[in-house]
Amino acid sequence: MDALQFNARPAGELRLMRWFAFSGAAAISVFSLAMALALGEFLASRMLIRDAEVSREFVQSVINTQRVALVFKSRSAADSQAFNEFFAHLAAMPGVLRANAYATDRSVLWSSDSALIGRKFADNDELDDALAGRVVVHRARPPGNGPAKAELANLSGHADDYVENYLPVFDVGGGAPIGVVELYRNPVALFDAIRSGQKLVWWNAAGGGLFLFATLMWFVRHAEHALREQRARLVDAEALAIVGELSAAVAHSIRNPLGSIRSSAELQRELHTDTQDAMDDIMRGVDRIDRLVSTLLSYAADPAEREASAEVDGVLASARARFEAELASQGKRFIYDVAPALGSVAADPVLLAQVLNSLLANAIEATGAGDSVSLRARRAGRRLQIEVADSGSGIGAASAEQLFKPFFTTKPRGLGMGLALVRRVVLRLGGSIELLPQAERGTLVRIELPIR
Repeated sequence: MDALQFNARPAGELRLMRWFAFSGAAAISVFSLAMALALGEFLASRMLIRDAEVSREFVQSVINTQRVALVFKSRSAADSQAFNEFFAHLAAMPGVLRANAYATDRSVLWSSDSALIGRKFADNDELDDALAGRVVVHRARPPGNGPAKAELANLSGHADDYVENYLPVFDVGGGAPIGVVELYRNPVALFDAIRSGQKLVWWNAAGGGLFLFATLMWFVRHAEHALREQRARLVDAEALAIVGELSAAVAHSIRNPLGSIRSSAELQRELHTDTQDAMDDIMRGVDRIDRLVSTLLSYAADPAEREASAEVDGVLASARARFEAELASQGKRFIYDVAPALGSVAADPVLLAQVLNSLLANAIEATGAGDSVSLRARRAGRRLQIEVADSGSGIGAASAEQLFKPFFTTKPRGLGMGLALVRRVVLRLGGSIELLPQAERGTLVRIELPIR
């Protein structure tokens, strides 16, 4: 069976993980989608703009080399063979669907579509921006997929999409633009590069979103675990408050009558007015009630254990001396396996002895003649490990889940405070406790405490 840890899960289940799984997944998905769209568009825009700038530099270089700037300034290309040859070569470039040249008065000086030469297009914002000296890039669908501008008439529609570049050109000495070259292009390689880059952006956004979600889920899972522990401690604190009220109400009211009863029983035994067995029964019953009251008071008290110090070797030796003879008288074997020089722990010796006594007493009650009870202790680094085990009848899974709760007991006349007190003391000492039902028979309780 699995080990039963002291921090048993409370009955009410937190739903932090479930709510975060839905809300977190939705929020991260929306964020990742928005980031992928934004980055994809930014990547496409920057690549198209950079391609247009390179094209403008190339066109400007050719204009300077062939000295065709005069044609733009004179606004007449009919008699310029160099100008016509320049644009004929430009129109024949790979991916160019159409090439236009505009003068500063917005008239078409030259076009690969001769029907456009001499026309003016007044309503063209992109041309206005280019005449102001800016490179303009516009990506659009071919005519027939939406409203088209007048200068797009008769443009070849076989391309999936195209880029419209408005490239301002300048004189050799610089200054204001002397004209604009407009290129309608279908740059297949550029579009493929953009699509590859956008795919990479989408994959990275998806991977980043999954990583972020997994990281936050891990954090929330640990936070939920901490909240469960805090909730369990609050439940225990409520139980402790009940025990304290009960202890305060009954302890002082019971102890005085018990003292009188025991004194009377002792007196009657001395006077031989009743049988000695009856007096012994009365005294044993009184002693048992007194131990139960002491247990209640110990659980409700708040001693400063950390300011005390207990030598572990002495406390273990005292426990051996107390229980070894009792076990031998009952026909049970006692195994004492303790390493030497265990050091000390920050606990009151009486309180540590009470922890051991409670565990050993439970082991004795769970065993019969021929069974064994063992007490083992060793150091594990800076921590002390104490184990109390028995080969008795063991505990059921249903009972194991409740054993550390106050007032829960499997004994007919038990109070159910022994293991609850043990757990409380061990936790307040900065230690841990776990219950390990054995595979065949018996039970093992392991305690770890920090060594001073």
